[in-house]
Amino acid sequence: MLRAADVALALGRAREEGRALAVVSLFERGGGPPLDLARLLVGEDGEVAGGTLGARALDEAAARHALGLIADERQEIVVATVSEVGGGAEGGAGGARLLFEIARPPLELIICGGGHVGQAVARAGRLLDFRVTVIDDRPEFASRERFPDPEIRLIGGDFVEVLRGLRVTPAAHLVIVTRGHRHDELCLREVIDRPARYLGMIGSRRRTTTIRERLRREGVAAELLHRVRAPIGLDIGAQTPEEIALAVLAEVVLVRRGGTGRPKSSEGPMARAR
Repeated sequence: MLRAADVALALGRAREEGRALAVVSLFERGGGPPLDLARLLVGEDGEVAGGTLGARALDEAAARHALGLIADERQEIVVATVSEVGGGAEGGAGGARLLFEIARPPLELIICGGGHVGQAVARAGRLLDFRVTVIDDRPEFASRERFPDPEIRLIGGDFVEVLRGLRVTPAAHLVIVTRGHRHDELCLREVIDRPARYLGMIGSRRRTTTIRERLRREGVAAELLHRVRAPIGLDIGAQTPEEIALAVLAEVVLVRRGGTGRPKSSEGPMARAR
């Protein structure tokens, strides 16, 4: 049986690593609470990270169900019967109830570049409750004068050195919008193999293609290149820094939540009436 201290330690570790963790509790059996509160910890890869609900088949079924809840970021607390999760009814457990609690790490937005676009992306990220970090090698561009929100973390220093010392977890979203292509490429080289959920780089299609081909010739794996969103953002015809920020954050949400990026109206009743 997992102690409360064990659960707290596992939750802290998952948060530090930027990973989601499901705590599954068998909290009702036979119409009342069990004598001992059985718990199971399930990681975002579906693997059991500790504990047991008392039967292997039930643990496996609960882990599968937890994995689906983790993938659906709308879910936080869910109650289900053992039968509903497909855990069988061994020992009369079919009517028992399970509590699924999904703990998610804070979403991080790491912005390389404190120029006009970086400023706009940081503001938009704060509106979406991201923990925002801005990096720039020019002290005046990583200053409170440009980023008055005290919740925005500012780091001044060489891009590569800062990124090398920065922990990038699966909860991170990296946006590369520095003042020039050379700095963009340096940042990309440093983070392309990090486990960030989103990695985007600003630049024209011609320029980003040139960078991609150079990295490919140097031996960067195709799967790493494929995950880079470049040019960055959804195509909404953005021109101003604020419009570009909107396009970038829209793509970040699309990657996080899923979707097509197509206008909903294209398949709506009004479209069918034309």
